[in-house]
Amino acid sequence: MPDELHFLTAADSFVSYGEAFLWNPKLVWMHAISDLVVALAYFTIPLVLFRVASRRRDLAFGWLVACFCLFIIASGITHVVRALNIWQTMFWLEAWIKLMTAVLSIPTAVLLWRSLPDLLTLPSRRELRTANESLARANSELEAFTASASHDLRSPLTTIAGQAGLLELSLPYANEEQRRRLNRIQNSVKQMSELIDALLVLSRISRHTLRREIIDASAMAEAILSELRQSDPSRDVEISIQPGLSVHGDQRLIHDLLRNLLANAWKFTSKTSGARIEIGQAAPGNMATFYIRDNGAGFDMAQAKKLFRPFVRLHSAAEFDGSGLGLATVSRIIDRHGGRIWAEAKPKEGAAFYFTLPTMPLTGEFLVTKPSQARDASPV
Repeated sequence: MPDELHFLTAADSFVSYGEAFLWNPKLVWMHAISDLVVALAYFTIPLVLFRVASRRRDLAFGWLVACFCLFIIASGITHVVRALNIWQTMFWLEAWIKLMTAVLSIPTAVLLWRSLPDLLTLPSRRELRTANESLARANSELEAFTASASHDLRSPLTTIAGQAGLLELSLPYANEEQRRRLNRIQNSVKQMSELIDALLVLSRISRHTLRREIIDASAMAEAILSELRQSDPSRDVEISIQPGLSVHGDQRLIHDLLRNLLANAWKFTSKTSGARIEIGQAAPGNMATFYIRDNGAGFDMAQAKKLFRPFVRLHSAAEFDGSGLGLATVSRIIDRHGGRIWAEAKPKEGAAFYFTLPTMPLTGEFLVTKPSQARDASPV
C-alpha cells in the first residue's frame, strides 16, 4: 500500500473491537453478523431504487435517488469495516468512511426535505382507484351519449334523404334550378352523415383498448393507396413507399392514421400536375420518425398551430371537401401510442407530416423523450 495511505490501516496503539469484547464468542459473532447483515441490506436498497428510477423516469427525483443511493452505500461500507475491525484496527479508515457518509447525508437530507411537497402530492392507491372508477363512469356515460346523439342525428338525416329522393322521382321534368337545389340537399345530408361518422371515430379513440402488435406499415400504406387509386382511376400519381416500414401499435388505429394522412395527400394533390406522394422513415430507433410527403396544395405555416384541432380547415369547402376532423383523429391516435406529430409546408408546394411511433414495446424511457429530439431527426 502506498505510504500516503498507510495511515488508514495503521494499528498505532489501538486494540480491536474483539479485544475490547474480551473475545467473548457470543458478543463477537453477534456484532459481526449484525454488521454484515445490515451492510447487505444497505447494498440491496440502491438496486431497488435504481430499478424504480430507470422504469419511472417521469418521476422528478433523480438527484434525490442518486444522493440517497451514495449515502446508503457509504453506510453499508461503514458496517463492513466495523465488522472487519473486530479482528483488525483500521480505525482511521472507518473514521474517513464515516466522515464521507456524514458529508453525503447533508445533501440527501436537504433534497429529501425539498422533495417532501412533491412526495406528499403523489396519489395513493385508494385515490387512483377512485379516479379510475370516476373515469370509467364518465367514459360509460360518454359512450351512451355518443350512441344516443348519433341515433338522434341520423334519424332526421335519413328522413331528409328519403324525402329528397322521393321529391326527385316525383319531378321527372324538373328544371335546372330545382335539380340544383335537390343536389344541394343530398350533398348536405351526405356531408352531415360523414361528419357524424368522423365524430364517432374521434370519440372512440380515447376509449379504444389498444391491442399492440408489429405492423407492416409499408404493406398497409400500399393497400390504402391501392384503394384510393381504384376510387379515382383516372388520376396519375407517382407513389413512393419505403419498404420494410414497421411499427408496434394497434392495427385498427394505425390503419385509420395512415388512411387519414394518405387520403389527405391524395386529395390535396388532385389539382397538381405530376402529383407525387411519398411515405418513409426519417429516423430509425425504438421510437422512429416517419413522414408522409406530397407536392399538393400545401398551407401557410402561420396556421400550423391550429392544424390538429377539431373542425379546423385550412382550405375552404369549395376547394377541397372534408369534415375537418381527419388530422385531429390522427393526432389523438399518435398520442395514444406515445408519439407526436408535426408538419412542414409551403402554399402550392406541398406538405410533409412527420410523426413518431414505437417500433417495439414501449417503456417509460421512450415516453419522456424530448420533443426536440424527434424534431431534430426530421430530414431536410
